Amino acid sequence: MNGEFNLNYINKSVEIIKQNQASSGAYIASPNFSQYKYCWFRDGAFIADSMNLVNERESASSFFEWGFKIILKNKNQIEKILSKKKENILLEDLLPTRYTVEGSSNTGEWTNEQTDGYGTFLWAFEKYSKGNINEEERKAIMYISEYLQKVWDLPCYDVWEESSEDIHTSTLLSIAAGLKSAEKLLKSKSNWKNILDYIIRKQTKDKRLIKSSSNSGVDGSLVWSGSLYDILDTEEEIIENTCEKIYCDLCFEGGTKRFLEDNYFGGGSWILLSCYLGKYFKKVGNEKRYFEIKKWVESQFQFNGYLPEQTPEFLLKPDFYKKWVDKWGKIAEPLLWSHAAYIYLMK
Repeated sequence: MNGEFNLNYINKSVEIIKQNQASSGAYIASPNFSQYKYCWFRDGAFIADSMNLVNERESASSFFEWGFKIILKNKNQIEKILSKKKENILLEDLLPTRYTVEGSSNTGEWTNEQTDGYGTFLWAFEKYSKGNINEEERKAIMYISEYLQKVWDLPCYDVWEESSEDIHTSTLLSIAAGLKSAEKLLKSKSNWKNILDYIIRKQTKDKRLIKSSSNSGVDGSLVWSGSLYDILDTEEEIIENTCEKIYCDLCFEGGTKRFLEDNYFGGGSWILLSCYLGKYFKKVGNEKRYFEIKKWVESQFQFNGYLPEQTPEFLLKPDFYKKWVDKWGKIAEPLLWSHAAYIYLMK
């Protein structure tokens, strides 16, 4: 019966993702949360990767087509950035990572300068394409690859859209993974190994990854080093220590936090991070932790089959929960990225 439930959850997740994919190919982050009616390159790439895993290739293809159109539309801005000296590139010069489903970057006054999404996009597309690309895709990959190689070590907002003055380890991981993938697609060398060397030299402590250049703590997104990207596959000790730290510091009875200082909706437990942490333990054969996390994730499915963004339990900053609810309403549900991460956990 349990396997039957799992299958139903996977099918429901696929259905919800397809229902909320715009005709343009973009995936709406959440249809029922006013702040999330956009498509992020990062979220969309992770969603497309999961859809590819369950052979929903038409859905993934539509998203990648949407993304390539946007990259080529940004050609002039990319060329302008490439022509600048690195020290003259400002935060506001960076490409946005959030767009309307029609492809406009006009999404209001909200932090948008993140570079991790484009690296994630390249990583996911290379898995999807298996090396087969057309001329338009090649042009777009060249543009975004050159862009990432120019700006990779510049401060920007992190995956959670915070701390724009820092260099964030999960952002570097995403960029390195993307450039490694671009290298395969273009059959042309990139600097992903230099980024990896930088991570090991400057973004580690006690043989584990740190959150950012100014925070030696751990962040839930660092689990991607062990569950998604393969750029640190020769650094097993660093991956193991990082994921162990995430589990010990951020995982509460199966639900995983973003970081210890988190006050967004009080600092609840995030479905997607739990899925990626569970996937890591599945990969390394720790069945006890895998099933603990899987059980928690599956208990978060609502009666309508929706998975929320996070669950307000074991709140890190409980005084902030009501403040966020009063500001933006209840927690986003469904969150397409949560459903995509569940698919990834199960595949």
